[in-house]
Amino acid sequence: MNLTTGSTIAAIDMGSNSFHLLIAERAEAGPSSAYRAEYRTERKVQLAAGSEHGVLQADAQARALACLAEFKEILAAYRPVILRIVATASLRGVANAADFCEQVMYLLGVEPEIISGEREAELVYLGVAAPGDIGQLVVDIGGGSTELALGRGQVLGQGLSVAVGCLSYLRYFPAGRLQRTDFDAATAAARAEFELAAASLSKPSRLQFIGCSGTLLAVEQVLMARNGGGRGIRLAELQELATDLQSFASLGAISYQGLTEDRQSIFASGVAIVLALFGALNIEEMQLSEQGLREGVVKSYLLAASAD
Repeated sequence: MNLTTGSTIAAIDMGSNSFHLLIAERAEAGPSSAYRAEYRTERKVQLAAGSEHGVLQADAQARALACLAEFKEILAAYRPVILRIVATASLRGVANAADFCEQVMYLLGVEPEIISGEREAELVYLGVAAPGDIGQLVVDIGGGSTELALGRGQVLGQGLSVAVGCLSYLRYFPAGRLQRTDFDAATAAARAEFELAAASLSKPSRLQFIGCSGTLLAVEQVLMARNGGGRGIRLAELQELATDLQSFASLGAISYQGLTEDRQSIFASGVAIVLALFGALNIEEMQLSEQGLREGVVKSYLLAASAD
């Protein structure tokens, strides 16, 4: 499709934990991938909840379709000329993924694309990375997987997907219990996965770490409220938070200023994963971005449309 200036396009990211919607308008000036965001929203869906054995649960599908029906009403007001829908670890290797995608197609008229972990990392990097010559490692911790994207400027060098997610790692906290042994087991398991992934990354000596997921943003918000500091995540503050979590006996009891209710149940597993990531990759500080996969999907489409 030949997009003109002002054309409206939309992207839906059906993640394992949250669904994101971005509606954007092609920019009048700038690079071919430039756009102006018209509308952004996200909803907690937990599509992957209960799918440990490779089957989407009926209640998870119902939540997902209800969310998409709401998105459909929003899309009707903007009337985008193109809608792209991507699914990530939420549908990879799931036995009834095709049946669910058929329901989405019936509802929205667009078939979801189930992307690989490597493609997800590529799109995340495209959506987040900033111009310049410095090396950047972009991290997206999702509900079912973590994407690591290494590059320089806006050029991706390597993209990896690691089977570590804040929703899937709830298995280390049986029945919502939160004990030191539970937290340590989750951290150790995640660190082992990240160390294996890090061994294949050709990291430059000078590297900026950028996080872009709801998990990382939630940790940042809690740290800002606790310490009164600026944006970003610093190792010493993260370690203090991990220690403080031991004062709660269950996931449902966790309460921090800055922590939203929809993040409460997965906050401990998220902190364990972030702590493991910092340890495995020797991170002292990480900056956060509000951009992510959906921005990468929009940019990717704009680049492809310009090349046609």
